[in-house]
Amino acid sequence: MKTTIRRLKGLALIAICGLHAVSAQATEQALNVLNWSELIPSELQRNFTQQFNTRLTYDILDSDDALEGKLLTGNSGYDVVYPSSSYMTKQIKAGAYLPLDWSKIPNRAHLDPQLLEKLKMHDPDNRHGVPFIWGTNGILINVEKVQAILGKDADLSSHALLFDPQVVSKLAKCGVSFLDSPQDVFTMVLAYLGRDPNSNKVEDYQAAFAQLQQVWPHIKQINSTYRDQITRGDICVAMAWSGDAGVINRIVRENQLDMQIRYITPRGQTPIWFTMMGIPADAQNTEAAYQWINYLLEPTVASQVSEYNSYPSAVSEAQAVGRAIKDGRYAPEDEEIASFYISGTIEPKTVRVMTQYWRRLYSD
Repeated sequence: MKTTIRRLKGLALIAICGLHAVSAQATEQALNVLNWSELIPSELQRNFTQQFNTRLTYDILDSDDALEGKLLTGNSGYDVVYPSSSYMTKQIKAGAYLPLDWSKIPNRAHLDPQLLEKLKMHDPDNRHGVPFIWGTNGILINVEKVQAILGKDADLSSHALLFDPQVVSKLAKCGVSFLDSPQDVFTMVLAYLGRDPNSNKVEDYQAAFAQLQQVWPHIKQINSTYRDQITRGDICVAMAWSGDAGVINRIVRENQLDMQIRYITPRGQTPIWFTMMGIPADAQNTEAAYQWINYLLEPTVASQVSEYNSYPSAVSEAQAVGRAIKDGRYAPEDEEIASFYISGTIEPKTVRVMTQYWRRLYSD
């Protein structure tokens, strides 16, 4: 009799444990994320899934246009996506995102208020997007080589290094590189000329084209891949994205290369861009989406993300960590950030004009 009772108790315990296991499986939530490659370390992804009992599907985004295509069909299949801020403006107008419930993102308190203010140009009142990382378009220079040509007292903080034909013709001896991106190039030229970098006026692009014609014969390469060339010493000045600045300085340091590479952002003439986080209108797992976004804004997590990808964080505490470490990553001070302008939305007709001029530069 006692043996029978013990067996029944054992069976009951097994049944209870089985129910708990089924219950645990039933409460596991799903989360589908579409993000650019090499931005969030796999360790942090695993930590999130364990902390929030989540089955994470993490897909890689290859272009803003591909993301826009998914969003505007109304069947994206994702709960959190990572658009560029300039693309997000049109997508918001098309109703592609859910309005944010900021009460579910308490770590908003850690976001840099200066960046949130700049973003209102793309997202009024910050209703739909959460800034994740950001960067600028600037100039990478090999200090020794440039000074050997222009002199020790040369101004190394100006877009003249790219757009003044008298300066660029001299720097052609050590190699000047442009990004293979007409919008990036034209907006920087417009800023250098004192014109609106977000202009939709044809005459502004005519002026920018005329300026580019003067320097174009002296440009060694039009290439958005320039890391190897600058660390090998093949070029001495490169129009560049800030994310590459940190990577290049790490390469120089780790390989003990005898060169000083400096990334400069001319004051008042430097565009800032953002990679955003948004919840698509067709998201199926919104609670998990809010948990993911809030998790990435936790200062310790944000600092780890920034260390991993070399981009500055939108989280104030993570920015402070980057400035203090001084490991070569891009970490500007608040005063410098205040001088950046945010790239606006260029109208399709303006893009066509810009593209036509870009093709003429190659053909002339």
